[in-house]
Amino acid sequence: MKTLCRTYVFLLLCACLCFSCESAYAGEVDEDTLGLYTSWQEQSVSAGRSSKPLSRTPENMTVVTAREIEALNAHTLADVLSTISGVQLENLANPGGVVYSNIQSSQYSNILVLVDGVPLNNLADNLPDVGLVPARIIDRIEIVKGAASSAWGQALGGVINVITKSPQQGSIVGGTASVSLGKSRTTDDGAELGGTSGRLGYYLAGSYLGSNGLLPNNQVFSNNTYAKLIYELPGLAQINSTFSYTHANRGEFASPLINFKANDTDSFLNATLGYRKPLNEQVKLEINAYHAYRQINVNAEFLDSGLSVKQTANRENVTGANLKLVWRTTDNMLVTGSDYEHARFSADDALAPVNNLGKEVDRWGTYLNDTLTLGPLSISTGARFDRTQSNGDQFSPTLGFTWQLANSTVIRGYTARGFSLPSLALDIGAAKVWTSQIGIESVVIPYLWFKETLFRNEIWNVSAIDSQTGETYLERRTALGSETEFRTTPVFNTSLGAGYTFTETTRNSDGSQVSGVPRHTLQLALRYDDRCKYRALLTGRHIWWNTDPSQNGSYSGLIWDLHLGAALIKKETRSLELFLSGHNLFNNSQYTNQFYPNPGRWLEGGLKVRF
Repeated sequence: MKTLCRTYVFLLLCACLCFSCESAYAGEVDEDTLGLYTSWQEQSVSAGRSSKPLSRTPENMTVVTAREIEALNAHTLADVLSTISGVQLENLANPGGVVYSNIQSSQYSNILVLVDGVPLNNLADNLPDVGLVPARIIDRIEIVKGAASSAWGQALGGVINVITKSPQQGSIVGGTASVSLGKSRTTDDGAELGGTSGRLGYYLAGSYLGSNGLLPNNQVFSNNTYAKLIYELPGLAQINSTFSYTHANRGEFASPLINFKANDTDSFLNATLGYRKPLNEQVKLEINAYHAYRQINVNAEFLDSGLSVKQTANRENVTGANLKLVWRTTDNMLVTGSDYEHARFSADDALAPVNNLGKEVDRWGTYLNDTLTLGPLSISTGARFDRTQSNGDQFSPTLGFTWQLANSTVIRGYTARGFSLPSLALDIGAAKVWTSQIGIESVVIPYLWFKETLFRNEIWNVSAIDSQTGETYLERRTALGSETEFRTTPVFNTSLGAGYTFTETTRNSDGSQVSGVPRHTLQLALRYDDRCKYRALLTGRHIWWNTDPSQNGSYSGLIWDLHLGAALIKKETRSLELFLSGHNLFNNSQYTNQFYPNPGRWLEGGLKVRF
């Protein structure tokens, strides 16, 4: 409690120095206040694969904007996700490192992560490597918490949809450049350029993220290149294309307790090509194609002798395409389409060549989702059929509703069936879920936005390991839980937010509790933003992982991070900003396994130029 009080006093002192803008007075109705009261009218594309207001979206969703990402001084997608209610990240050891992301009771392999419509999940174990997506290229993140298979296919636990930045309008060239430096020579340097000339728009970004490691053998050296082109055709048609390439060398961990360390080298390439055209005033056509190449090399060796015990190389080639038609009327939106994917996976171990593995599959799915609006009531129905080739055929229906009471409250609920695919190297069935949720979102209390969601997830074909024999088996689980969020409107440019998620996960066979599934997740945030010169954000997170005691995890405290920013020069299109971040201010522990501890206190700071 004393450390928490010291933190609040420190942040309030910083805020007192920031009241230099004339707009900072209590009761002002600024953009933040208006945004808080109208957030459910914001458009979202992630639930039904076409833009519709959140007030007409029955799923539990969170939307993160570019401004919110900037306030975090974030390096990667993982840094942003760690602040979202209902999302738990495991192994947050170093910026750019390997991170496992969970939503409510779902494992990392059950979450579909998309960047520009391309799945980030690999074929080896369905891991989305969120630590390698640069935060600077992200314009928006839309998170669906719960099964979304009726729209996206394998999305048992939810969808994290990353929408990248678009070309800057109104000028031929503009952009940003930033540099930062922190403990253990942790640096994040990069630049962005964007603009529009005639019908052509472009956005280019490049970055380097490096660190000698905040923990032993936890170094990161990562380079990323990204490009987006948009060409406007006559008749409101559009051609768009993206390209990204990431190369990273990372130390995963080193432990004297077991005389062992591991490193990985990753190369990721993604390319997309899309075409959009309105066929008439009500119908729009979208066609997209993509290709993804991934190579992941892992080396493990003994600390004392340097003798290698594992040298594996995984290579993945995924080529896909999708076609979508959207039909809109005043009170109805119908979305139908089809997805196709050809995936090829190969793996070999230099120390065990007899284990060479290669597999190739063709997958396709077709879906139909509809939203009917009847005054304040909207009804959403949907269904999707997937032929996976490797893991059987899957049928994913959904039914949901929203009811808007005046302009202050939305009640939403839905039930859906979903699935997720295992590693392409394993011959086991797909994991499946039947989820049901009911929730309310309201600003009926003055100066306060709050949201409450209750959920029940019944999951079967879940892969588990017998602690005594070490053998893998499949089991059925039921997860009951709730998610609570609130945020105040800004007063003197300052607002308070919090989120709490509780999940009780048990085995259907004997009612015993499943270890390793987070039971309690707490997120806290204190924000200051005068929208003129100064900003400050204090975040706190706590996850009660409920892991097996033999793993010697530690999660008794909260991890407090402080992010500050000050505009030294600010004009219409140009600015110079100084930023500073303090991580784990009070040296608390938050990890599931003794081999993967979290870093202690560390600081970083830098400069950002806009032009």
